Amino acid sequence: MDSPLLFSSLPALFSLTLFLSAGLLFFVELMIAKMILPLLGGTPAVWNTCMMFFQAVLLAGYGYAHISGAKMNLSRQIVIHLAILVAACIVLPIAVPRWLAPPAEANPLGYVLFLLLISVGPPFFVLSGTAPLLQKWFAQTGHRSAADPYFLYSASNLGSMLALLGYPALIEPRFRLVEQSLSWTRGYIILAALTVLCAALTRKYATACPSPFSQGTAERCVLPVRVNWMERGRWILFAFVPSSLMLGVTTFLSTDVAAVPLFWVVPLSLYLLSFIIVFARVPDMVRQTAVFLLPLSLAALIFVDFSDIGLPKSTVFLFHLVNFFVFCMVCHGEIARTRPATAHLTEYYLWLSVGGALGGIFNSLAAPVIFKTILEYPVVLAVGAILLPVKARRETGGRLAWKEAALYVGVPVATILLAYWATVEQPDLGLAIYRLHDYIPIPVKTLESLLTYGLLVLPVLGLIFLKRPFLFGIGIAALLLTLIVSKDFTQDIVHRQRSFFGVLTVTRALDGTFISLTHGTTLHGKQWLNEFNRHEPVSYYHRTGPAGRVFSEFNGRKKKARIAVAGLGTGSLAAYAGAGQEIDFYEIDPAVKRIAADPAYFTFLSDCPAGWRVILGDARLTLAKAPPRHYGLIVVDAFSSDSIPVHLLTKEAVELYFSKLSEDGALLLHITNRYLNLAPVLARLADENGFADRICDDDGDYETGKDGSTWVLLARDERYFGGLAGDEVWKKIDPRKTAAVWTDDFSNILSVFKW
Repeated sequence: MDSPLLFSSLPALFSLTLFLSAGLLFFVELMIAKMILPLLGGTPAVWNTCMMFFQAVLLAGYGYAHISGAKMNLSRQIVIHLAILVAACIVLPIAVPRWLAPPAEANPLGYVLFLLLISVGPPFFVLSGTAPLLQKWFAQTGHRSAADPYFLYSASNLGSMLALLGYPALIEPRFRLVEQSLSWTRGYIILAALTVLCAALTRKYATACPSPFSQGTAERCVLPVRVNWMERGRWILFAFVPSSLMLGVTTFLSTDVAAVPLFWVVPLSLYLLSFIIVFARVPDMVRQTAVFLLPLSLAALIFVDFSDIGLPKSTVFLFHLVNFFVFCMVCHGEIARTRPATAHLTEYYLWLSVGGALGGIFNSLAAPVIFKTILEYPVVLAVGAILLPVKARRETGGRLAWKEAALYVGVPVATILLAYWATVEQPDLGLAIYRLHDYIPIPVKTLESLLTYGLLVLPVLGLIFLKRPFLFGIGIAALLLTLIVSKDFTQDIVHRQRSFFGVLTVTRALDGTFISLTHGTTLHGKQWLNEFNRHEPVSYYHRTGPAGRVFSEFNGRKKKARIAVAGLGTGSLAAYAGAGQEIDFYEIDPAVKRIAADPAYFTFLSDCPAGWRVILGDARLTLAKAPPRHYGLIVVDAFSSDSIPVHLLTKEAVELYFSKLSEDGALLLHITNRYLNLAPVLARLADENGFADRICDDDGDYETGKDGSTWVLLARDERYFGGLAGDEVWKKIDPRKTAAVWTDDFSNILSVFKW
């Protein structure tokens, strides 16, 4: 007997099922990434391979859903999908087989792909195909909402966003990986039950419309309009831009503004939120408002980012994120506005996934090869501006075509010349500035920036009112290109190189004091330029700093014959190694090795009288190959750029370090960080293993080239600290509290944030 209540609850049931499916999809991505980290290390080859795997399986899932929905009748779709859903249970609960660990020097591509395939591939595939397929089923139920089932995509993205936010905030701090895997398995079983229920109700309420006909009820079937390649191309392009910008804004802000741990969660959440809004049947005014705001937000962003008017970093972050969200609303709004009839639903989602995957591939694989800086971010900003869906003026006659061409050529040329003149030539605005300063209580330098960059941005913003397609985007592209190029004229850049780890820049100080290596805005080391003291270590490694004090203590009769350093930087610590000693640097980035070993840039390695070598690879994986009790001192200096490799700070990692240390050996860890307090983590690890600990928090001194830094020293017993045990600057770590000891199975970054 039919139940009106059951029929009316179909949207809620399908929404709940899609919500859970998307949540499980995101949950498993985060969980499996944490599982493989200790096994495979943090090399970019590993993460890029993971990204490609998930994108490839997502595309495969969408492709399966499209073929199933287009080529099979409803009964066959249901049988096949439920069979795949059950078959995927063979790999549950999800775990990573340890025997698949590759050799440290091997290319991990094949190992990672095979590991992911056998551990998470089947359930990820079936979850990927569930979202479009269930929407397709709902479209055939005859419910009054079935003619436009795209609102279900909002429920799917809501599940994704809550899983994304909930994992680091709720799941990771409370549950170990084994418990997470078991909970995920229970969720998968619940999803299977809900999917069976959806399938049964779809069969029960299926309309008489054959599958090629997408809309209407049994009484009235409507033949859908065919989709052409122009529409498919637009879907791909409008999906590509936000996907690329999501990665671009994350990389740019983490590299050039501040490397905040877990920052990637915020752009990805905004990305998903925009999908939730535009597919939630909101008024068209919301999309139109976003289209109106985009030129304003982009112009404001360019002004704030280049004018250097002294805004706080948090404000700069906000401008970038707001602009990114507006771009997502515009692009995803166009995607939602042009959604096709439900006969093309699965194909529609397939092309959206193609655009999203292309955005990821462009940023992660192509951009590091093509560009030396994070140029993909402004490039795609310009592409998005070109795509801005503004109403065009009525077409002009052929007699005026030359004027149109002149406008499209003249605007970018004029913009480039004006921007170069204003930022590189720097015209003297002194009289005008000081007159304004009499009336406006703003510093002269700020007023100068306001005038210079305001007069550049406003004309380009005005192009939007000409209502000519692409003209605003072309003007933005010309302005961004010129401002980016002109920025390099203000610094003495000796060398710039981009690897998959980021942008490395070697610069000489304009006052001729130092040559420095930076990763984005984070200093990796520097060296005096004059011959008199070029051999002296500076920055975090100054002789009067914590690292210098440790090497001074372990000198003479107490010097360590063999030293290991995880993290090369400029090779500054080589200055402390003397004849008869050996020092091994474990470095993950080959570009850092090339720069540090080139005496044209830094000479710490070339001048080192000790035997030294640089061992490439993830520090934990490569150090595991060293002989037991081989080193007298291990220095872990791999926490730069404020991004910590968690697998180097777990109980298993510390036990590995001490297995490679002699009985009287010491472990020195550099934990300087603007956002995280890592000292309590090490205190708990020391307590867990019965080690002695000391911490030294040192201030900087600009005149001597010393930068402030924080270091922790661990040993099996306090007597192995030597004289440092009684040094008042080396203190016991306090406070000694975290939620739990970090292990390969558990960590909680949020607990150590400096809120």
